[in-house]
Amino acid sequence: MRIFDINTSIGHWSFRKLAVDNLSKLRKQLESAGITGAAVSNINGIFYKNCHDANIELADWIGKKNDFFTGVATINPVYSQWEKDLRHCVDKFGFKAVRLLPVYHGYELGSKDADALLEVVADLDLPVFIPQRIVDLRQRHWMDVEKIVGFDDVYELAQRHPSAKIIFAESVTSAETFKDKKDCKNLYVEISRLRSSYGQQISKLASTIGHDKLLFGSGSPFKEISPALLKLEHADLKKSEKDAIAYGNAIGILGLDQE
Repeated sequence: MRIFDINTSIGHWSFRKLAVDNLSKLRKQLESAGITGAAVSNINGIFYKNCHDANIELADWIGKKNDFFTGVATINPVYSQWEKDLRHCVDKFGFKAVRLLPVYHGYELGSKDADALLEVVADLDLPVFIPQRIVDLRQRHWMDVEKIVGFDDVYELAQRHPSAKIIFAESVTSAETFKDKKDCKNLYVEISRLRSSYGQQISKLASTIGHDKLLFGSGSPFKEISPALLKLEHADLKKSEKDAIAYGNAIGILGLDQE
């Protein structure tokens, strides 16, 4: 089974040392788990006053020709030059997605700033990552943020921008979360933080929103890779559906070559 990890990152986390702290180590860790490619963002973009500096770093780390990693740009829509930075990431660096961090960067997903960015990324056909959290709040450092991104805020953003592709990452979303919600064909869920495989959360979500809306992610280097692999392995799904979650859905949403 080919596996593309939609949710990895590299850089410095301010509140504890990460054992995997460069792309070489990250690739070695991912490949040892059978992963054949990954989307990667720069952790430093969470904390830099000018988060575009983190995008420049990431582009330098990845290099111009990389057969494994796909860059994810960190963009802050409150910054006046965000669109220039975004187009630089796409045109010069070849990044294939955007990450938003409203809790860390101090804005709401219901704001005009967020709506303006979604309109542009939809035109560029770029998926937008919105992590619900970076780490479990129960393990947070006392100086770290105390809130997470709410599912309803992400859902409403997706409803307002039906042509945008939104990936809700690092969330404990379940099939029950989507109860009584209108069909939302542009909202995707990354699986790394879903609850244990014993409850069949992945198969239940697949039945509710479709297996084509689920994306394999590990959350490395913040989390171990094996739990995400086990959740998918034990999901009560057809092989073709597991293959799509593991690889095909991510390749399609990022617009990558499937060869």
